[in-house]
Amino acid sequence: MDPKEVVARFIVDKLKEHKLIGLGTGKTVKKLIEVLSEEGLLKEKIFVASSIDTELEISKREGIVITLYSGLRPQVYIDSFDFVTSDKIMIKGGGAALLREKMLYTFSKEKVFIGEELKLKDLKEYSVPVEVVPVGVAYVISALKERGYEAKIREGNGKIGPIISDNGNIILDVIVKRENLCDFERLVKEIPAIIESGIFCKKDYEIYLANENGRISIL
Repeated sequence: MDPKEVVARFIVDKLKEHKLIGLGTGKTVKKLIEVLSEEGLLKEKIFVASSIDTELEISKREGIVITLYSGLRPQVYIDSFDFVTSDKIMIKGGGAALLREKMLYTFSKEKVFIGEELKLKDLKEYSVPVEVVPVGVAYVISALKERGYEAKIREGNGKIGPIISDNGNIILDVIVKRENLCDFERLVKEIPAIIESGIFCKKDYEIYLANENGRISIL
């Protein structure tokens, strides 16, 4: 049984009461969109999406998507994660949508994250996405190195050169020790040209995990 489908079907009931929904990016969110469409709920809702990819997934199933420029705050934001620690610190941004994801997360009234149980990992260190204004990339890499962090420009397989976010920025991947995650999230705010990191430390969200046996657990 696909854990992505298990958790997507579980969370659908939670969305029935909401009209304006924020959606993140990734394979789990795509599965949720598919389930919403199958259940006949997609056309009944209005969505604000964290990426062009998610907007297209909703639109091709004839769902309604409004722009982030609207400034409307979703009643609930649903997203997944790359990794989550046992004490609910999340790493996001594998799809390079971390800035818009954190925007929607911050300005939504309710925040819910769903994912596979296998993504619950307490590692010694993590690769953390950081979104950077292109003109400042060299400065940022140097500033992080001075502070003891190794940063690399993320490159894609389909083209030569860096991955560019939907905002026209460059994504760095920075190696951060487990115990330094939340300190690093605060540190990046102090370095000009860094826009956002993919670390979520506030823990003001619900997290639901699913496994291959169809079991749902709350972290």
